[in-house]
Amino acid sequence: MKNVLLTLFALSALLPLAHAQDAAAPLSIAFVSRSAVLAAHPAGQEAAELTEQARAELQELATALRPLQARAAAGETLSAEEQNSLELSTRTYEETQQRYREEIDNAAQPAVEEINTIIQGIARENGYTLVMDYDVSQTSGLMLYADENVPNLTGDVIAAIEAANPGAAGDGN
Repeated sequence: MKNVLLTLFALSALLPLAHAQDAAAPLSIAFVSRSAVLAAHPAGQEAAELTEQARAELQELATALRPLQARAAAGETLSAEEQNSLELSTRTYEETQQRYREEIDNAAQPAVEEINTIIQGIARENGYTLVMDYDVSQTSGLMLYADENVPNLTGDVIAAIEAANPGAAGDGN
């Protein structure tokens, strides 16, 4: 039900865009896979490496934390030392998660800014009035149908990233 309401809300937000267009400038939509273009950007690659580091470290912390959490959830009485260990481990996990979130966001920010600029430029240059993230559109339920001929600008954006960052872009595809 929540997805249906989200979809209806999102579509109703797009309706004014469709009505605001003149007959000479119809609504023109394209897609971009933001995850693919982010992976192709050097800063996106750095963010992906940090994400993997975070995943590994958080997994290790979670593995150590789970037995005490399970015992507490089962209603077992934990000793004062175990309770302190549980609280400290939980706090460490949450602080580590927050630290990595900030590091990843900071590492990705240059990529996000450049990608947004590139997408806007390609959209304006080609007359697109709306560019949607293909992955988010599909997973959120926002996109109910898209004709197979709706342009996908992902390759164009990746080419522009590689042109703007010669020698820096790796095999992010």
